[in-house]
Amino acid sequence: MEYIRSQNSLDEYFKNTQFKDYFGFDIQPYTSIVRFDPDDIILEEGDRPGRLYYMFSGRAKLLITHKNGTVSLINFLEAPCFIGEMELLDRDKPAYGVTAISTCLCFSIDIAACRSKLLNDVTFLQHLCYFLSDKALGDAYNYSKNQSYPLKVKLASFILLTENNGLYRERHAEAAGFLGVTYRHLLYVLAEFVKDGILRKTPAGYKIVELEQLKELAELE
Repeated sequence: MEYIRSQNSLDEYFKNTQFKDYFGFDIQPYTSIVRFDPDDIILEEGDRPGRLYYMFSGRAKLLITHKNGTVSLINFLEAPCFIGEMELLDRDKPAYGVTAISTCLCFSIDIAACRSKLLNDVTFLQHLCYFLSDKALGDAYNYSKNQSYPLKVKLASFILLTENNGLYRERHAEAAGFLGVTYRHLLYVLAEFVKDGILRKTPAGYKIVELEQLKELAELE
């Protein structure tokens, strides 16, 4: 994680995004810009975060650890979106884990400095309701999609969503759980992708060799 200190950069990002329009008061004095690199933790699972993030560039994933130690991949977050909004609304709610997939640029709001303003700002709360509604519809769509398509199609889409710089390296157990298939079935289809020349297995993960072929499979959804 790295804070971008340049006032010129902050002014430029405010100018080129709709972020400030989501608030009925001047949010800029309470806001900084943060950059997260791939695999950086944006929200530490179990913490009560002191920041509300608005990701305006990048992709991240939402994770939860169960009591038996199993980690489940819950969802994906793509810019533009809020991160930590549920924890803002319920200050006693511990955070789910959020980890960057790609480089992520976020506006970072100091909750302690403006919590009362946020929770009493009709403009912000309206936009937050729209965001949460879209998020719920997206979750329902993803669930129905995972029930309706063969694994080759779902996995192609999943790889395109999670790859970074042409490399796919998600944990098999988490991917299988998210896609609703067995670990063995997932490995079988990955092996097929390698055999067909779509992917190449490397020590760092699976390198995407035939991007267009992968996209064609994903577009069958």
